[in-house]
Amino acid sequence: MEVTQHYNPVRLLMGANAVGLLGKEVRQYGSKCLLVIQNNNDAMLQLQRRITAILSKAEIEFEVFTDIRPNPLIQDIEKGMRMLQNGAFDVIVAVGGGSVIDTAKVLSISADESIDWKQCFQNPFLKPVKQKIPFIAVPTTAGTGSHCTQAAVVSDEKNIKHSIYSFDFFASEALVDYTLTMSLPVSLSASTGFDAFCHLSESYIMGHLSPIMVTINVEAMKKAITTLPKLVKENKPEYREIMSVVDSCAGICLSNGGAIIPHAFGEILSGVAYRINHGHSLAICYPPFVEHYYDHERYGQKIKEVIRLFDHGQDEVKDGKAARKIIERFIESLGMPYQLAAFDIRDDELEVMRSRMMGVKRFQVEETKEIIDDICKSAKK
Repeated sequence: MEVTQHYNPVRLLMGANAVGLLGKEVRQYGSKCLLVIQNNNDAMLQLQRRITAILSKAEIEFEVFTDIRPNPLIQDIEKGMRMLQNGAFDVIVAVGGGSVIDTAKVLSISADESIDWKQCFQNPFLKPVKQKIPFIAVPTTAGTGSHCTQAAVVSDEKNIKHSIYSFDFFASEALVDYTLTMSLPVSLSASTGFDAFCHLSESYIMGHLSPIMVTINVEAMKKAITTLPKLVKENKPEYREIMSVVDSCAGICLSNGGAIIPHAFGEILSGVAYRINHGHSLAICYPPFVEHYYDHERYGQKIKEVIRLFDHGQDEVKDGKAARKIIERFIESLGMPYQLAAFDIRDDELEVMRSRMMGVKRFQVEETKEIIDDICKSAKK
């Protein structure tokens, strides 16, 4: 057996009202924090008021940075960098989904120096920084896993999404409070939950997880498969709690095992057409990946093991087409589309998508071209 490793330094505080501990946790690092939050709806505005009240009660001075779009752009992050460098902050608190937490990751390493974005995108594995500002993550979705990973996704001036990596991106700690996800719309709960399933299954299929992580991964996949369709139908606290655990397990697995084609291609789709959110892009890419890689020399056996976790009745899964049907039924149970046609993709967008997917050098095999053709074909109604 090859030697594997497990590493994840994030301290997790999990449970109902974990966010109530924020003042005490921030106090460990100092008395002034930068609060990074996306207050673009009533629920988030209400949460911002709750967070600032907690900080004020703990006598913590704070400033609020809210200029964050989904798939944060360079210019968004640079606004936060200027604010951070002028403020003498002791700690960053990121409250939100993956875009907010990813923004905080980059801010945490930019306290004493600017970032050469061109160099960063060309060499995405960043060197350790001289000074890192600690940051605390408070996730408000159950799916991105960003509070447990060393990766951040940043969009350049052409809206091309780039994944960058640094061990300095790990949060110092995360307050995982499932009650914060109770107000999420069903559609967002479904898409972020499917993202968590993809983190788990893709890291499992990659085959680099330690025996410890394989055990965690398989149990978390089972919970995602059985719980997420129930959550979509009924917004019960117990379902939210399970998915918050699944999300954290998925982030830890992703940080140790990595992702594969669905994430690589999904980021391209959502980068070209912003109306496709990340979870929906994965729903488009995952079924053809399963079909065309089902008998792949390296990944096929692991894909078969993932498919066996689904309850597919007495049907024998004979081939990739049958496996694909199982995944598509799961996605349908979440009320999610899995074809590009649902998003009215223009011809020029489709051309850019195809070109960028063909340019992903990690996957230059025949099966990959079949996946790309399959995805693009689904744009036609």
